[in-house]
Amino acid sequence: MFAKGIATALGIDLESGTRTARLGIGGKQIAWLHPVVLYIGEHALEINAAFASNLPVAGLLGRIGFFEHFKITFDPTSDPPGLELERVFRA
Repeated sequence: MFAKGIATALGIDLESGTRTARLGIGGKQIAWLHPVVLYIGEHALEINAAFASNLPVAGLLGRIGFFEHFKITFDPTSDPPGLELERVFRA
């Protein structure tokens, strides 16, 4: 889920998408779904991104649509703490 400003920057007319309600960090959010390509390093994911007018952060990555495509390893011992993403392809 991304803030309305991200949709605007991408040239997406927010309310032309499919209206939906999502529950997350800011409570219940009315959002609009739009197909986008999300680039993570050399990987391109075709996702249905949700955009909301009053999201309290720039974006949130979810289990469905993002984390299901990667194996994530967090390393709190490095300075600064780091993470590694490994692309997972499911059948």
